[in-house]
Amino acid sequence: MTEALLVRTVERTGSTSSDLRAALTGPGGSLDPASAVAWPHLSALRARTQTAGRGRSDHRWETPATGALTVSVVLRPLVPVERLAWLPLLGGLAARDAVEGLLREAGSPWLARTKWPNDVVAVPADGRVGSAAAPGDGVPAIQGWGRSRKLVGVLAELVPPAAAPEPGAVPASREEAPAVVLGIGVNVAQRAEELPVPWAASLARLGVRTTPEAVLDDLGDRLAAVIGEWEAVGGDPDAADGDLGRRLRTACLTLGQEVRADTPSGLVTGRAVDLEPGLVLETERGRAAVTAGDVTALRTA
Repeated sequence: MTEALLVRTVERTGSTSSDLRAALTGPGGSLDPASAVAWPHLSALRARTQTAGRGRSDHRWETPATGALTVSVVLRPLVPVERLAWLPLLGGLAARDAVEGLLREAGSPWLARTKWPNDVVAVPADGRVGSAAAPGDGVPAIQGWGRSRKLVGVLAELVPPAAAPEPGAVPASREEAPAVVLGIGVNVAQRAEELPVPWAASLARLGVRTTPEAVLDDLGDRLAAVIGEWEAVGGDPDAADGDLGRRLRTACLTLGQEVRADTPSGLVTGRAVDLEPGLVLETERGRAAVTAGDVTALRTA
């Protein structure tokens, strides 16, 4: 039986992820073992209004009082520590599956896909992601995003225990496992003027009528199921029959695209060909794995 999220809701805060990091961290800056009582695996903090949301590269934003889902989930996975880098992609897959189901139910002419490393985007069902607008559809291409539109952002932050886990070792219990705060923001019902950037969209703008509460219920179930599958294969999505790895790659819009990655060590350009979970690029000099940085689509292959 799949576990369910245990959700606490507050009316307003700066950042749910910052609040959880503070609650999980002890005086020495490492994970407080006692925090497992108040914030166990799959516990979550939701804010109706978030005034200082955080994304990658310390991007900040404010969410309106209604219309958006902002939630952070505590995960204490029973997998080797070196497998934790898969979590942003797994969270994105769960969010993508939830959004895709809503779009299908509404008969929307949009599909949901993941964008490496931590976004879920909507793409026109005609498949012409990187081209100019189709006649009469009113979907202009935006540099770096094509005709895709961002619906969900995911950010994973590790809170390590005081003693570093042994590589390859599975934690004996959730209380002994490193904690990860998985922050998720979903554009549910915002109007166009409430969206933070031109390449964002809300589910309402794409024809879906739902509420943040309904999205959270479905998203929580899917996240718990995906994490359970991942733990069952020892944290390796390509283990056993490889089904989880195939789903991660099938959902990823970035694969197959020519991209530019702005990494801490410089710019890398190439064709995205695989997930390790870093993004593997086929470049003029051979294959290169990008583990951090902003990735911009140059054109769709």
